[in-house]
This record gives sequence, C-alpha cells and structure tokens, in this order.
Amino acid sequence: MKFVVFGAGGFIGGWLCEELANRKDIELVACVRRWSSAVRVARRGLNVVQADLDAVTEDMAAIAGADVVVNVSAPLPEREPELAFRLYSACAAAGVLKFIQFSSMAVYGGQTGDVDEDNPPTPSGEYGRGKTEMENRLLHAAARSGPQLFILRPTIVYGPFSETWTVRYARRIANGRWRSLGWAGEGTCNLVHAHDVAKAVVLAGQVQPDAKSHVLNINGPQMVTWNEYIDRFGDALKVGGRVGMNPLRFRLTSAVVHSVRKTGGWVKRKGMSRRLQSAPALIGKAQSAVNLYPTPDELRLLRQKVRCSWWRAAHIIGFSPSVSLDEGLRQSAEWCRVHGVIS
Repeated sequence: MKFVVFGAGGFIGGWLCEELANRKDIELVACVRRWSSAVRVARRGLNVVQADLDAVTEDMAAIAGADVVVNVSAPLPEREPELAFRLYSACAAAGVLKFIQFSSMAVYGGQTGDVDEDNPPTPSGEYGRGKTEMENRLLHAAARSGPQLFILRPTIVYGPFSETWTVRYARRIANGRWRSLGWAGEGTCNLVHAHDVAKAVVLAGQVQPDAKSHVLNINGPQMVTWNEYIDRFGDALKVGGRVGMNPLRFRLTSAVVHSVRKTGGWVKRKGMSRRLQSAPALIGKAQSAVNLYPTPDELRLLRQKVRCSWWRAAHIIGFSPSVSLDEGLRQSAEWCRVHGVIS
C-alpha cells in the first residue's frame, strides 16, 4: 500500500512519517514544501520529494500510484479550503483510493459539555472558519465522486516536537514558574499524544468502511484541566519554585501583553525594526516576555469546559489512544531537556 503525505516536514507530519516508516507493508512518499523542513524525515532515509500544493494540479507525479493521500499541511486559513479541494480533485483524477485530511476541534468554537461529530460546527475565529469551509468543500466534492474521504479532527496534540502545546508550555512553566492558573485554567485540556494521532491515520488508511465520507474526532485517553496539565508537566520537567498565579492579575497582564504583541506585529509589517540598530535585541527580549502569556483566544480555551468524544473513531477505524498522560509528559519533558528547551 502506497501512502503519500503532504506536510511531512511539520510536527504531526513528522510523527506520521516515522510511524509509517516502521511498517513493512507500506510504501511512503514524504512531501515537503521546502527542503529546509525535511531534516527530521530525511535523516531516516525516507523517500522525500518537494511538492507545493499550489502546483500539484499541474504536476501530479508526487501522487502517481498512491493508494492513500494524507494532507497534514498547514497553509494560511484563507487558502486552506481551496488548496485542500484542489489536492482532492487531483487525487480523484489520479485514481487515488483514499484521501485523509486533517482538520481541528477549532470547528466547534466555544461549544461546551460533551461534543461529538453530530454537533454542527460553530467556529469563532479565522482558523476555525477556514477549517470549517475546507471540510464543507471536501464533503461536497466527495458526495459527487473521488476518493473515499476521512476528515480527522484532533484535539490538543502534544508530545516531542510540538512547538505550541509542549515547547511553549515548558518555557512558560520554567520561566514563569507556573503551577496553577486558578479559575483561569479550569477548562478541559483535551490532550492527545502525537503518536496516537499518527496511529489514527494508519488505521483510517487501512480500514474499508462502507460509507464514502467520515468525520472523526481524535482525542486522548484522559481529560484533565489545564491546571492539572501545567502542574503535572512542571513535575515531569522537575521545575522547582512554582507558584499559583493570581487568575485576575494573570488575565489582565495577558490583555496588556496582547496589546504589545499587536504593536510588535505592526512594527514588523511596516519594516520599522530595520531602522533601529538595537531592534533585534529589543525584539528578542520583548518576544520572550510576550510568549509567557496567552492570546485572548487561548485564554478562552483555558477556561472552556468541553469534552470531545472519540467514540466514533473507535467504532469506525478501531482507534484507541494508547499513550497515557503520565507517559506522554515523561517523553515530552525528556525531549525538552535533551534539546535545550529549558535549562
């Protein structure tokens, strides 16, 4: 069976390619947009090709003979619906049997309580709206013709190599001495380890359900609060001297920092930083301070009490998460120490 993976140079793409590389029954083609992102997969001696989604409809060599095409690339939200649709259409023309597209729990927006795939999307931000439009275009296309379609909605994907949910939080815990955020962190942290996400893709690629299209949540075995995640990750990192944050002060400081963040973005867009001799050092210090505090969207996530069910994935593809939170945090902490994320 031949798998072609677009976005192989990214966090999840790297995990997926490593998982597929261990399978003797799978032929793998790892597609990267830039050669600079190929380091992780190239060191394993995999078949890596440079393939831009913008050009895939003109040159379909990358997907020739593929049984399964997986798209885990991360274009800009406003471009993702069109690029995913074009790739699906190219796969239809090439006779690909199955197309697996990554989406996100962001399509659920601010919904709370128990959420499954029957809940209609209610995206609240640009990222979630882009994912929702992409899903709709693919589902509409698959209803007419083309490969069998799987849309996977992973939750909070963590583990080694995760910049957003592992590296960033390790630095916040180490530099900000976070232990708890009080009521500001009492939302549900739906963590799923990257290894389990990769396993879900392999399962989706190999099963043969009757229906043409499937949308599946992919979540981990334990649902803890963000406070619990921060506390247990800090223990795994062996960071001492941690203290509970004052939640009101924390949110107010985050709001002020976000204003600084937006001002810095404006300065960068205008090219003003190049006119200041000391700008690189100043920007570096400001960026480190800014990264300690969440954005407004992240603050809402930290308080959102939502539980994403993965029952349908278990029923249709046989998915069952296997990496416990303690094991995942142990791996993440060890990786952070080895790679100098924290001192």
